[in-house]
Amino acid sequence: QQQQAQQQAQQQTQPQAAAAAGAVEGIGQERHIMVQGCSHQTVGPIVRGTYTLAAENHGCPAYKKDTQVNNLDVMLYFWDERDGPSFCGWWFGPKIGGDQVWAYHPTKLPTPPKSGWKVPYDGPADPTLILAKALPQAGGGVVVPAAQQQQLTAQQQHMLMMQQQQQQQ
Repeated sequence: QQQQAQQQAQQQTQPQAAAAAGAVEGIGQERHIMVQGCSHQTVGPIVRGTYTLAAENHGCPAYKKDTQVNNLDVMLYFWDERDGPSFCGWWFGPKIGGDQVWAYHPTKLPTPPKSGWKVPYDGPADPTLILAKALPQAGGGVVVPAAQQQQLTAQQQHMLMMQQQQQQQ
């Protein structure tokens, strides 16, 4: 019994230790997600917004931004190691597997990581780019839960409101 209690205690502390060590956490099996933050002047306006589960790629979910940017779709997808380990990970780009990309995360998690994204794809990690769950609204569109909305800056809240208004029209 003592050994069993020790194993249980160890199992309970492992996730906490992983989080404390900066372990990457995936968004989970969500149908709607919100991308917020991103300090890069060019990439930020492209990737920020709400996304809906649209497809599957290499055994993982792929998301499409609910609005286009400069007449381009914005996709969030996983690419496996078939083209080499340096291509493996999660990507933002206008099409799945395309040559043009905006942001990258090297994790092999089965769902997109919440943080730690490189912006641009070959640049440093941007701690402000965060993925979160978004909830569907009646009549279409999505909304960010109140607890997550409090984390948004005033500018991000303004952009979120503008996107929601556009979706309602």
